[in-house]
Amino acid sequence: MMYKIAHIDENAAAINNFYQNFKGDFEILKIKVDANSTIDLIIQASFENKVDAIVVDYMLDEEGDVNFNGNLIFDKIRKIRPHFPIVMLTSHEPQAIDHMEDVHIIYSKDILDGESEDELEIFKTKLKSNIERYYSKFQNTEKRIEELVKKKNESGLEPSEEEALTKLFILMDELDPEGKELPANLIQAGTITKLNDFVSQTKEILEELKKANKK
Repeated sequence: MMYKIAHIDENAAAINNFYQNFKGDFEILKIKVDANSTIDLIIQASFENKVDAIVVDYMLDEEGDVNFNGNLIFDKIRKIRPHFPIVMLTSHEPQAIDHMEDVHIIYSKDILDGESEDELEIFKTKLKSNIERYYSKFQNTEKRIEELVKKKNESGLEPSEEEALTKLFILMDELDPEGKELPANLIQAGTITKLNDFVSQTKEILEELKKANKK
């Protein structure tokens, strides 16, 4: 299976160089940053095209005529999809490190210089591994939710299992913010079927508990 990745950069030559190096291993969505680009439009284009990961340049304001850099795209994606695979590929590592909380996702564009084949292959392997782990987490979370919901409907859950189920619902909401429907055969009448509704209600309950504890 060939995964699809969005490559975000403001430099046409850099976009072409990336494409030439990765086209044999990934399907590439090219996103060139220009004066009409916004963070929201870039992210929207990525997810509407159902990419499996995102590779973003850091210094987007160098030629892109925008007032933001790749770190702000990273921050926005982490806020809405905290587990989604995203890495930063840049020629300005020191500046990127100064503006990134997670420095482990920063890689140098030197791997694309044609002389660092081993490092390039390692980068590709890491990127594929990140994608596979993301989907594995999604599948494992969904499977465990189904198991616990089935048990809840058939015989009930222990308090520790109820807590685990709540955490799994919240995790699934982070993995799939659009709202994942649970299989109808696992849900009894009156049970919440939308994860985002469940999470919203759970957060409201937690807020009420915090207020009560302050009294």
